[in-house]
Amino acid sequence: MSSVKKDFRGVKCPVNFAKTKLVLAGMKKGEILELLIDDGSAIENLPGSVEKEGHEVLSKEPVGDGGWCIIIKK
Repeated sequence: MSSVKKDFRGVKCPVNFAKTKLVLAGMKKGEILELLIDDGSAIENLPGSVEKEGHEVLSKEPVGDGGWCIIIKK
């Protein structure tokens, strides 16, 4: 299974969600997106928004710099 990695740290809400939607639109069903985002509103809003779009959030893990790594299955 192929995966895509994107670093959207520093990208504000809701722009990070719009960019995530564009990446997911170019992916095939079953592919994995590894996404780095900031703490705060990004981690509070983005996972739920992605799930509302029909994707599966497999994990949400904090990373050492105050950000988060989210694994999303299209």
